[in-house]
Amino acid sequence: MRSRASAGGSQVRVLSGLALLLIAIVFGGGGSGAGFFNLAVQAASLAVLAINFDLVARFAGRAPRPAVALIVLSALFPLLQCIPLPPAVWQALPGRALVHDSLQLVGEQDSWRAFSVVSQRTLVAFFSLVPPFALIVLTWDLPGEERRKFLAAIVGGAIFVTLLGAQQLALDNRHLMLFSETVGSRDLQGTFANRNSAGLFLDAALCALVALLPFGRRKPMHMWAAAGIAALLLVGLVLTRSRSSMALVIVPMLFLALRMWKSGLFARLRGRFAILALVGVAVVAAAAIGLVADNRRVQVSLGRFDELQDARPLIWSDAVGSVSRFWPLGSGIGTFDEVFQIDESLENLGPGRAARAHNDYLEVALESGVPGLALVAAWAVLLGLLAWRAVRRGGDVVVAVPVLGLFAIQSILDYPLRNQTLLCVAGLMIALMLGSHVRQGDRRGPREADLRN
Repeated sequence: MRSRASAGGSQVRVLSGLALLLIAIVFGGGGSGAGFFNLAVQAASLAVLAINFDLVARFAGRAPRPAVALIVLSALFPLLQCIPLPPAVWQALPGRALVHDSLQLVGEQDSWRAFSVVSQRTLVAFFSLVPPFALIVLTWDLPGEERRKFLAAIVGGAIFVTLLGAQQLALDNRHLMLFSETVGSRDLQGTFANRNSAGLFLDAALCALVALLPFGRRKPMHMWAAAGIAALLLVGLVLTRSRSSMALVIVPMLFLALRMWKSGLFARLRGRFAILALVGVAVVAAAAIGLVADNRRVQVSLGRFDELQDARPLIWSDAVGSVSRFWPLGSGIGTFDEVFQIDESLENLGPGRAARAHNDYLEVALESGVPGLALVAAWAVLLGLLAWRAVRRGGDVVVAVPVLGLFAIQSILDYPLRNQTLLCVAGLMIALMLGSHVRQGDRRGPREADLRN
C-alpha cells in the first residue's frame, strides 16, 4: 500500500509538471505584452504548486544551499524594488529627478514611492518567475526515466510549434495567429511573438532530441524517427528567419558530435560500415539541399545574412546613456521601455519603439544596476559549477549545458528569458543540473520518507 501511495504521488508530480510545461509552450511565448496568456501560465503554476506544496519544503531542505539561496534572492529582488520608500529616500536615488518634477506638477512630490519607477512592471516581473520556480521544485530530484519525459515534452512542443507555424505561413500569417503583432509577418511564429525566441526554442529542442537518442542500443527505427524530427525542426528553424538562431544551430550539432564520441560510436564507424554511413549522409544531405534550394521562403531566410544594417548598435548606444543616468542602482526590473525613451536620440527614432535593449546584460545593468549584475554573476558561477559536475557525471542531465549556453549567447543580441516559455525551459535545465548532485539512492518519491516513518 505504501509503495502504491508513493507511486501515485510521484505520478501526480510528473503529470502536473508536464502539464505546466506544455501550457507554457502553448501560451507563454508572447512576452510581457501578452498579459492574458502569461496569466494562464502563472495561474497553472500556482495550481501545480498548491497540489504539490510539500515539494517546496522538500526542495528548500534538500537542494544545494547556494541554489536555494540564489532562487530566493532572485524572487525577492523584484519584490524589494516594489516596497514604498519615504520621499527623502526615493528622491535621493539616481535618475529620480524627472519623477520628482513630474509628481510636483500634481502636488505628489512628497508621497511615498517604490524604488522602481514603474512598480507595476516590476511586480509583473516577479510573477513571471513563478512558473520556472514551480518546474524546478517539481523536477530537480526526479529519476532519469522521469526526466526524459520532460525532454520528450520539449521535443513534442517544438514539433507542434513547427507544424502550427507552417499552417500559419500557408495562410500568410493572417489566421491561427496567437498574437496580433505577428499578423502578416513573413516568419514562422508558431506559439511565439518573437522569431528569435521561436528559433531559439527549436535550437533547445534539437539539444533535447540529441539527449534522447538511444546511442549504444541498436534501435534503427528510433534513430530514423529522430532524424525525421530533426529535419522538420531544422526546416522550421530556417523559416523563423532568425539569424542568431540559425547560427546557433552549431550548438546542438556540437552536442550531437560530443554524444557520438562519448558513446564510442565514432570508434565503431570503421571499414565498410563507415563508407555506407558516409554515403547515406551524403545522399540525405543532397536530397535535403535539392528540396529546399528552390524554395522561396528558405532563400529569403538565408538572404537575411546579407543584411548588414541593424538597429541594435544604435539602441545599445542610447541605452548606455540610460544606464549612466540610473547607475549604480537601476530604475527597476521591467522598466526599460519607459526610461529608455528619455535618452533615445532623435536621430535614432524610427516608426516603432525599441521596447527592449536587445542585450539582456545591458538591460539588467539599466534596470537593476550593480546588484542585478552581481546576481547574474552569481548565477553564472553557480551554473558553471553545476555544469562541471553534470559533465563529469554524464547522462541526460548534460543537455542543460548546451541549452543554457544557447540562452546566454543569444542574450547578447536579444532577450530570450523575457517570455514564459523559455523561462520554463531554463528552469527545467537548472533543475536537471541540480539533479546531478542527488545520489541515486536519495531519489525517493516526494512522500516516501513520510510513509516509512
